[in-house]
Amino acid sequence: MTTLRILTALSLLTLATTTVALDQEGGIRFLVAEPTGDFGDAVDDLGFGASLHYGVRPQPSFTVGVGLQAMTYGRESTDHQLPLVDDFELTTTNNLAGGFLFAQWRPLTGSLQPYCEGRLGLNYLWTESHLEDDDWWSDDEVAHETNHDDFAGFWSAGAGLLIRLSGGDPDAKKPGVFLDLKSTYQHGGQAEYLTEGGITLEDDRPVFAVNESRTDLITYELGVVLTF
Repeated sequence: MTTLRILTALSLLTLATTTVALDQEGGIRFLVAEPTGDFGDAVDDLGFGASLHYGVRPQPSFTVGVGLQAMTYGRESTDHQLPLVDDFELTTTNNLAGGFLFAQWRPLTGSLQPYCEGRLGLNYLWTESHLEDDDWWSDDEVAHETNHDDFAGFWSAGAGLLIRLSGGDPDAKKPGVFLDLKSTYQHGGQAEYLTEGGITLEDDRPVFAVNESRTDLITYELGVVLTF
């Protein structure tokens, strides 16, 4: 509850600042996530996904805002035959998605702008299975189920580099364009989760091998930021 109160308070503060005529920015990035610590011991795969953010700048060197991230850190598919019907494919994915508040400081305003960034947020971890008709002419979903889910708070710290691709023109309403390179360490809270191979069948009943640990990640992000 304390984390939720902090997130709510910071969200209200961020929204309040947008009522003033401030410089703004938005960005989208492709991300690769490397599970680390106990989470890395349980998860063999890298995570692949995307993140986006919206921010305002009370000062030229200081940005605050909100963001979202989502990734898949495991996927497996198996073929099954059901009585009296055609073949089916069962696809199971392990996923993580969350929202965060961030503060960013970048001291330089030139073509190269290094920065440091901190985040505070909440992640949702879930594993879901899709059963689909395996016929090549009919790729229809037959059933869908969330097998397991949990929440975990997190904080993260990292650094990045903005490379100016276009300076923009505020009078012509032309945004500035930056290439964004970023790496962060994410200290994730305790959560229960499944990993690849964590669902097995015994006597035609699913058995879940649930892991529990902190959900730490190191992320590498590449994308584009627009300033306006």
